[in-house]
Amino acid sequence: MEDLNIKHRVTSYDCGADHLLKPDCFMQYCQEAAETHASANDLGYEWSMSNHLIWVEVQGDFRFIRRPSWKEEVTIRSNTGKASALQARRFVELIDKDGNSIAQADLLWVLIDVETRRPTPFKRLSHVNIPDECPALIDEQLEIATEFSQTATSEFVAPRRDVDFNGHINNSAYLTWVLETLPTDFLPGAAPYRVRVNFKRETFAGHPICIEHRLAGNQTQHSITSDGELRAEVIIEWKEA
Repeated sequence: MEDLNIKHRVTSYDCGADHLLKPDCFMQYCQEAAETHASANDLGYEWSMSNHLIWVEVQGDFRFIRRPSWKEEVTIRSNTGKASALQARRFVELIDKDGNSIAQADLLWVLIDVETRRPTPFKRLSHVNIPDECPALIDEQLEIATEFSQTATSEFVAPRRDVDFNGHINNSAYLTWVLETLPTDFLPGAAPYRVRVNFKRETFAGHPICIEHRLAGNQTQHSITSDGELRAEVIIEWKEA
């Protein structure tokens, strides 16, 4: 596949009170770029639905070198390749007007059978032609802390507004939930620099949600559970704004 390049002007509703792009909005940019790129190669939503399949993101690794500001013109660039027989790997980055890469994402996707909710090997789908070459975009190792100085818990019900086309909670909602419920005394004045999200199981509107927050230095870790099952894990490395 050829690289996808989309010109975008950062809107007010993409930004927080600091007038900078919200981290969860970058996740939404990545999802839209993935669908646009897949559809341009006859692998998008319409194709997957006609084959009783859905594309599901299972892991996202995001790095923010600089978050763009309101009204800033950026280019969303994306390319893809195989990570395994079951996983496609997609890279997305934001490029500023000077050609600098200011935000990056390394994503893993699988094709899920609508009925069985199980991954489908690409070899079973003659139409799927994902390039094998898949160079790394983010090569900086994320060191995961194991000792914590603070913990906190948040509980709520998964809202209907966060349901996407696939009928389950959209992936970006997990990061939104974490950032909205993170205690203010955890990291005042800091901003996300690196975000790793592992998606474990689907979540649906109306389900009870429990988020366990843990603080270790400049890193927070968040386990999102529902009905006693782990749904997603989020790790955030913070840097002073």
